[in-house]
Amino acid sequence: MNKILPLMAVILMAVMVSGCVTNEDKNNESNNYSANGVSFQYPHSWGVAAVSSPNAVASVGDPNTVVNGNPTTSVVIQTPNSTTYDLKTAYDQSYAKFFNNTGKTKVLEGQIVLSGATVYEMVYSSSEEGIAKKYRAVWTQKGSTIYVILCSARVEDYDAQQSNFDLVVNSFQAS
Repeated sequence: MNKILPLMAVILMAVMVSGCVTNEDKNNESNNYSANGVSFQYPHSWGVAAVSSPNAVASVGDPNTVVNGNPTTSVVIQTPNSTTYDLKTAYDQSYAKFFNNTGKTKVLEGQIVLSGATVYEMVYSSSEEGIAKKYRAVWTQKGSTIYVILCSARVEDYDAQQSNFDLVVNSFQAS
């Protein structure tokens, strides 16, 4: 009995410790997108979505959030119609009247550094087809091409999706 008790304690400890171990690598897995001159990583549980937005070159989304055939949590990469080659000017022109009588509300505007370059960021909310959503548009430039990385989710899901949006934004590359 004296020999069994320590053995049972060791087995119990091993079971308890193994129950606390998680496979963090599984949770941090990502997929790679590379087509149409852009590449980025996106969450493992997401998929490539049909590109339906004007000037879109790539789209990924969470299939668990599909409403009316489209994911409500998604990232779309776009090349906006711009007659200027200056990123800041294109950004300013795009938002000059964007919030006027459109039902869109500005939440946050700022600059961030992405791959050593200053890029511009606009966060806004809107309700389309009865779904209240929040958007994060990150404007960046490669050569003369301007890209908008448009992240979106339902308002109630937006904050929880930040790490997924950051994965795409921080890994974005254009060739």
